[in-house]
Amino acid sequence: MLIALEGIDGTGKTTVAKYLVDELRKRGLDAVYVKEPSDSIWGKKAVSEDLDPEEEFECFVRDREENVRKRVIPALRSGKIVVMDRYYYSTLAYQGARGVSIERIKRENERFPKPDLVIILDASPEVALSRVKRRGKFEEEEFLRRVRSIFLSIREPNVFVVNAERDLGAVKKEVLSIVMSKLGFN
Repeated sequence: MLIALEGIDGTGKTTVAKYLVDELRKRGLDAVYVKEPSDSIWGKKAVSEDLDPEEEFECFVRDREENVRKRVIPALRSGKIVVMDRYYYSTLAYQGARGVSIERIKRENERFPKPDLVIILDASPEVALSRVKRRGKFEEEEFLRRVRSIFLSIREPNVFVVNAERDLGAVKKEVLSIVMSKLGFN
């Protein structure tokens, strides 16, 4: 199973993804954590250099190609549950908000494994920014509004939106419940 955790910066994706992997392992399930962007040269370039939206998009796609080939597909083939801390929906939202054609982004990402489950951790830009400002890096509020809007426009049967403005414990519990239900545990 491939699970993608998505959302704007500051919604708790990394914390929830790592928690989810730990909880699945505690239940005897083989789960792995995979992050995007990865530590490939393309992932590093995408986040460390001042690139125009098209160059940034290309770096994210090349990083994803490598990440999927080296980590995701081997894990899936060996029967593991892969929990992604961001996946191509983040590219759709962030690069789409930067002006890259959403249809082009979708087209370029069709070749990658489709997640069995997508959980969008949703919070207002104000709440999210109050969290990430503590880290010292953050996007502009108006930009995050556009990104959030794209995330919330994703309408697919395997996509769930979780209110991430709540207490972290409640968010973790809801995400775990969604995943366990999808896995056939109640």
